[in-house]
Amino acid sequence: MKTNILRAESLIPHRLHMKLLERVVNPAPKELQADTTVTESWPLAKGGSVSSLLCIELVAQAVSALSTWRRGEGARPRPGLLVGIKEAQFFAGRLPIGTKVNIHVEELYHLGNYAVFMGRVSSGSALLCTTTLQVMEPEGEGILDFLSARSSSSAEKKQED
Repeated sequence: MKTNILRAESLIPHRLHMKLLERVVNPAPKELQADTTVTESWPLAKGGSVSSLLCIELVAQAVSALSTWRRGEGARPRPGLLVGIKEAQFFAGRLPIGTKVNIHVEELYHLGNYAVFMGRVSSGSALLCTTTLQVMEPEGEGILDFLSARSSSSAEKKQED
């Protein structure tokens, strides 16, 4: 079987310090693998490591990548909403800078724009985190308009103060 490797940047809306995924490997209709390396530019970096809480964000970004990939070639990444963490188990407190991380997500079920995914984050044979996330992806570009309007309104209010 041929390995299909894609740049994560083309599949997720995250940029700058919040773009944590580097590559997507062998996406399939209901699951996806991704990988990355922990860097000091990541949020929550301190003293040569990052908090393992970022495993939740890694799984959420992998879900985002799967959503974009499923919409087909040329689809633009769009923001989704992490609406719940049904379950999470952490097997490490911190991840050292330079750690190579593998993320696997699998869709458990989907109803309209709501879905539940199981995620697993590991490094080599060491399991770092397992989680079950609830997500929503609003249809179309409406969420982008909402977020843009909210951001503009917030900036105007700060100028008034």
